[in-house]
Amino acid sequence: MDAELLDTGCLSLLKKAGSVVVGLSGGRDSVALLHLLHGAGLQVVVCHVHHGIRGADADADAAFCRMMADALGVDFVEKRVDVPRYAGGRGLSLETAAREARYEVFRECTAACGTPYVALGHHRQDQAETVLFRLCRGSGGHLGMKPIACREDGLVLVRPLLDIPREQLTAYLEGKGIPWREDASNGEADVVRNRLRLQVLPLLEDIMGRDVVPVINRSARIAEEASAALAAAVAALEVEDPQGRLYLPKVAAYPVELQKVIVHRYLKRQGVRNVSEEVVLAVVSIIRPGSPARLSLPGGRVARRREKRLFLE
Repeated sequence: MDAELLDTGCLSLLKKAGSVVVGLSGGRDSVALLHLLHGAGLQVVVCHVHHGIRGADADADAAFCRMMADALGVDFVEKRVDVPRYAGGRGLSLETAAREARYEVFRECTAACGTPYVALGHHRQDQAETVLFRLCRGSGGHLGMKPIACREDGLVLVRPLLDIPREQLTAYLEGKGIPWREDASNGEADVVRNRLRLQVLPLLEDIMGRDVVPVINRSARIAEEASAALAAAVAALEVEDPQGRLYLPKVAAYPVELQKVIVHRYLKRQGVRNVSEEVVLAVVSIIRPGSPARLSLPGGRVARRREKRLFLE
């Protein structure tokens, strides 16, 4: 059955929700996702973001997405964003600006539709690319994407195809005679993620003599499970006072490695963004008596030590 391609947890969540916004680019993955969700009986709203980058090709993508939504009889929302201007005004790369602009559009679309859920077509190979990208960038925390991810802005990203290989999605669409659009820029080796997909992953497979994608994803899943277990253990330590401040004598009683986890979790829960290892180590350092009692944090926040407590302003 086609529904077997969809993650059962994601499908169950969306069926309970009743409706979902589907991010549709016109490419193979999102087209497959749209048809699978629609075929599962879900109420879907198609959201297409025109990035203002690829000229006539982008116009054709938008027209294709509208035609597909009309053919399925579902609502269609198109939003045009001048991504080059968006990127220039914020000092971002085009890739990062396009991603941020999409999430802004998704927030608008979900608010109008009365649902926080956005379904995205990321699949098994996308997961491996993400793990390699974050690993090489030195990112902490989650290396892979989650099937269900709650963002701080209220969006809930749902990825029902995260464990499905690209080839299986291709076979599904070809078997149904469903067309999709090819984005020529995906074949250009001048974007980091494209190079990981086109050059790095094939090279790793050649070196190892096997398909490395499942191995990479399994390693990320194991690391995620260990991280979740550690987070649950830290939450049970009761290192905060009733006012939500860290009680430093309790924190200082643990090894530095655990202090870092405690501080990282505390900063994230307090809404501090861009919590790097450097920031965590700086906050850990002010736990010790005799060290500076004040520390500036990203986003204009300030960490203070007072009366054996650590709190943020």
